[in-house]
Amino acid sequence: MSGKILIVDASASNRIVLKVKLAGAHYEVAQATSAREAVACVAQDRPDLVLANAHLPEITAAEFLTSLRRIDGMATTPIVLLHSESCPAERCAALAAGADDILGKPVSEPLLLARLRNLLRQRHRDHDLSAQTGTTEIAGLAEPRHAFQHPGQITVIAPTVAGALSLKAMLAARSRHHITAGSMDNIRRLTSGQPVPDVYLLRFGAASDEDGLRLLADLKAAHRTRSSPVIALLDRDWDGLAVTLLDMGADDVIIGPPEHEELLLRLSTQMHRKRREEHLHQELLSGLRAAVVDPLTGTHNRRYALPFVNRQIEALKAGSRCFAVMVADLDFFKQVNDRHGHAAGDAVLCAVCDRLRASLKEGNLLARIGGDEFLIVTPTSDSDHARQTADDLCRALRQSPILLPGSDLPITVTISIGITLGQHRPGLPAPTVEGLLHEADRALYMAKAQGRNTVGFCARTAA
Repeated sequence: MSGKILIVDASASNRIVLKVKLAGAHYEVAQATSAREAVACVAQDRPDLVLANAHLPEITAAEFLTSLRRIDGMATTPIVLLHSESCPAERCAALAAGADDILGKPVSEPLLLARLRNLLRQRHRDHDLSAQTGTTEIAGLAEPRHAFQHPGQITVIAPTVAGALSLKAMLAARSRHHITAGSMDNIRRLTSGQPVPDVYLLRFGAASDEDGLRLLADLKAAHRTRSSPVIALLDRDWDGLAVTLLDMGADDVIIGPPEHEELLLRLSTQMHRKRREEHLHQELLSGLRAAVVDPLTGTHNRRYALPFVNRQIEALKAGSRCFAVMVADLDFFKQVNDRHGHAAGDAVLCAVCDRLRASLKEGNLLARIGGDEFLIVTPTSDSDHARQTADDLCRALRQSPILLPGSDLPITVTISIGITLGQHRPGLPAPTVEGLLHEADRALYMAKAQGRNTVGFCARTAA
């Protein structure tokens, strides 16, 4: 199924006609005869989209929309209204109350289905991002979409500079948005080096179909601009082009001269969606980072470190030079916890990581793989170079006493390091992650046995 759509209409004939059209497009269809029945259906089984008559008995469209949006999980579900009379005030009231679109009847079947496909794509994208982040509502984005008051960046594009400037003047007179305007043939030059806009407003003219289609395709394909919504403005009776634009990725299409308030509401809707999507992406990136970063020290953790070592092994097969694997362990760390408390121990771990990071080059790995145990991976030329790097780390830590919280007397902390090399050996198997860690651990035991605060080296590379 392409999705589940709830049809809401008091007229049985209207419901039957819509059901036939939607079922033919492979949608699962549910029906409700009144606003009250629709609310009950939605509360029990969330649809992917609601398609409703704008004039339901005993309730206004705005009241119906408000009641649906209050249901848990319905904040981002698309709601489309169908109306038989073109009343700008009613259209704006419905959009302000939460309608994603309001279509005049009769609406052609291709245009209706294109609108639904477009909104369902947006719905599925939002649902996928929310599922990956475990987020349903985002702080600061739970308010109505038209409460979005921050000035946005809008780029107006028209076939001619005069047309673009006319649209810009109309928007500037009624909003606080920052607006850039230009024609289709010079907009790239005007916006080069400028911040990516929150919304593109793309005006089509009789002779600009091909240029506009090409520009839309470019905007939606380019990494820099593909997440910026595009609203297309068309002349009346251009339903065919509207279908094409919606299926190419236009986020909204307005057919006929735009009513000023409605255009601003649609711009606000697209800005709200973009803002929500950006927050979801940030939540996803933060979650991915948290999965591979130690929350106490900010270093990488074992989950990140082991695949990193494996990538270095794979690089050996491609001819990369050898690398050093070091396992470092704090000396007598238990005494720090016992004498000064675990808060002091945490402070020591963080300070040690700061000092080790400062002594390592960019691209080297530092990971916390145990309580007070760290994994360090650095490129190296040979065993002497690797040992020198480890000696430098020991010395850097030894010579930088650590001041504990609530204390005026710093303490000296030392580490012991075990080293092994990952290198290509002709005629022998490539090293493994487990083998390298085992060898580095053995070398660490040797360093501890030699009195700590020193370096142990395993001459035999792990196989």
